[in-house]
Amino acid sequence: MSKIDSTSLATLRNSLSHSATVNLPGDREYSVKRWARNAEKPAALVGCPATNEDVVQLVTFVQGKAPYESQQKLHLAVKGGGHTPSGASSSDGGLVIDLQPHMNNVRVDPEAKLAYVQGGALWGDVDKATFPYGLASVSGVVSHTGVGGLTLGGGFGWLCGQHGLVADNLIQATIVTSTGDILTANDSENKELYWALRGGGGNFGVVTEFVLKLHEQRADLYSSALIFPPPLIERLVLELNAWLKERSPLENAHIIFALGPNGQPGVIMQLIYNGDSDEGAAKFERFVKLGPVVNRSETLPYMRLNTLQDANTDHGDFRILQGNYIPVAPEGLPIQLVTHAFNAWLKFVTENPAASTSISLIELYHHVKWSSVPSDATAYVQRNPTYNMEYLLHWKDPSFTERAYQALRALDQEFVKSRDESIGRGVTGQGGYTNYLDEESRTAGVAWLQRRFGSNYARLIEVKQKFDPTALFGRWFVETKDF
Repeated sequence: MSKIDSTSLATLRNSLSHSATVNLPGDREYSVKRWARNAEKPAALVGCPATNEDVVQLVTFVQGKAPYESQQKLHLAVKGGGHTPSGASSSDGGLVIDLQPHMNNVRVDPEAKLAYVQGGALWGDVDKATFPYGLASVSGVVSHTGVGGLTLGGGFGWLCGQHGLVADNLIQATIVTSTGDILTANDSENKELYWALRGGGGNFGVVTEFVLKLHEQRADLYSSALIFPPPLIERLVLELNAWLKERSPLENAHIIFALGPNGQPGVIMQLIYNGDSDEGAAKFERFVKLGPVVNRSETLPYMRLNTLQDANTDHGDFRILQGNYIPVAPEGLPIQLVTHAFNAWLKFVTENPAASTSISLIELYHHVKWSSVPSDATAYVQRNPTYNMEYLLHWKDPSFTERAYQALRALDQEFVKSRDESIGRGVTGQGGYTNYLDEESRTAGVAWLQRRFGSNYARLIEVKQKFDPTALFGRWFVETKDF
């Protein structure tokens, strides 16, 4: 663990605002809560700022710059919600800037339909602040996910079919750079930085505020959670493909492979219609007619929408995930691809009872809105119509960790092979959604990044070299020469 100079630490504490704290191991705010235990690493110091100026002091301290010359340089990580299992918000022996304790406020301007969201806020905080005005932002599907990571990585959610990605709804950002400058990035000021923040990740500075576009949102919607036995997969996919051809942006779905409480495998279909319940019931009746073993259809208050998965994705335990794209094809989802994904998941949970609560998920968000954005309009380059596919492995025994990483690699490779055989090669070889990555993917190197960001990679490097020339911010994608 890196050595913390006592003189510089005392100077730092005296330089911070009254509410801010700097915590050594054993201090009250040192223990930082993260979603996955495998993402937790022992930092030498955890700074919890309350103002932009506090963040400036922490960024200066970690580099050993005046007035902290006696402090050796430290690795830096920034934590918002701490929801990534990749370890991007952790630092082994370095400094973690934890925004969540004191920079989690959400302010709403209902007339302008804007939300001013501090970098440590969670999506549940945003919903609670905006909903009383009949407004909502595009957000994640778990309420305890942080705003920062999801936004900077692109951001899919239940409302993206209507309003685009979260990044497409980012109007402005306030960011502290490695030089200690507090910058505003929007469509007229620091335009290149604004471009990079919409999908380029947290590699450019500490974003302390996001200004998000809000949209009118009805008070309730229609939810239909159906569970089908495995023998119905083929019929389900056929009906699903017919629905995909005619659905509106108000209709979105998840398909989840999971074991039930009795240990039996099931195919869960979570359907959401952002409209009248009678209309929703009529639109989803085709799936009910297939004969699910469980039918939980209901009028759902909007405030519950992004909490549906909270209970199954709570903090603690060990988790890793890996995602990949499924190109949208005219004929819909290939039955053999869905069947292969199910069988691969079932084989894993059957052979590895220590990870029997692991799931596989296909996100079927309506794509027309977000895929109509040009690929060079934001750093988020993947604008071809796609669905997201992911494996989320979950276990409690730390001795299973190595096996979990090996299995995840194998599952992903098998899925890619099956996809390419049934549809053709993925999306220009770019792989999966950048927020659905494990630690090995984050450290895969320049060639991997070039594939991931495609035609936007060179421009991202230019922005990186301008705003973070010393590569201080390198936890989102780490230890590459340029990024």
